[in-house]
Amino acid sequence: MPIFVPAILGVKMSKAINKIISGAGTIMHSLVIPFFVLIFIIYYKPFVAYELLSMDNATFPFNATILFSIVLVTLSITRGWLYLVGKYRELSAAAYLMWSLAETLIAALFCSLYLVLMSDELSFFETAGKAFINMLAMVVYPYGFLWLGFELYARRDDEPAQVDDNTLIRFYDEYKKLRLVIAPEAVMFIKSEDNYVQIHYLDRNRTRKFILRSSMRALEEDLSRHGLVRCHRSYFINPSFIKIVHRDSSGLIVAELNQDGFESIPISRKYQDEISRLL
Repeated sequence: MPIFVPAILGVKMSKAINKIISGAGTIMHSLVIPFFVLIFIIYYKPFVAYELLSMDNATFPFNATILFSIVLVTLSITRGWLYLVGKYRELSAAAYLMWSLAETLIAALFCSLYLVLMSDELSFFETAGKAFINMLAMVVYPYGFLWLGFELYARRDDEPAQVDDNTLIRFYDEYKKLRLVIAPEAVMFIKSEDNYVQIHYLDRNRTRKFILRSSMRALEEDLSRHGLVRCHRSYFINPSFIKIVHRDSSGLIVAELNQDGFESIPISRKYQDEISRLL
């Protein structure tokens, strides 16, 4: 199994996010947060929440239960979408934070809609504002504790891996800052686009992409030393990921990868013999 050693906070966070948006993480968030909201409202009776839910004393437990159901359904749907998105895209910490705020807002809007429909005295926008602020104040705790738990879990998974540093590829940006450290056997190919390079790799059998502000010229020596081969002025490729080399409909020689969902990798004439020798 490929071994990855993250080099910056953003990459470390992505490991925790991968755990959070996994199947287990999706179920935990969909259940823990609604139950926390319900228990918090019933036990502490925060003033604004109690005021909104207590149209009369008898309706408070009923309304609290309905709001619990709304939050449960909302998070089940939004977390399900997040799980599907995570299968195809790498999420940053900022993107995950925005998603969490958005699903909190959606839950607050649906809760406000229910309360307004149940009472003629409430204004939707005023109620929505109060609901969002109160919802945010409540869910920040379970979101934070769940994040911390998955962060510690992700770090625990990394601890047993003992890696010889000399066998890893270190990717530095144009400012000489270390951005990614990765095992060379995990890299599928690297593509250059303008002032950036795209590093496509496997992480626990899932394809990932890391974008680095750098140039092929700056990376060439280190990539070649770790077994990656230049096949085109804009591409380096790992020969172990090549499934077949053939001539396409336009007459160009291209390599097809043994991973689905990727474009054909062009092979320039000057590199064809080297690629053929390695296959």
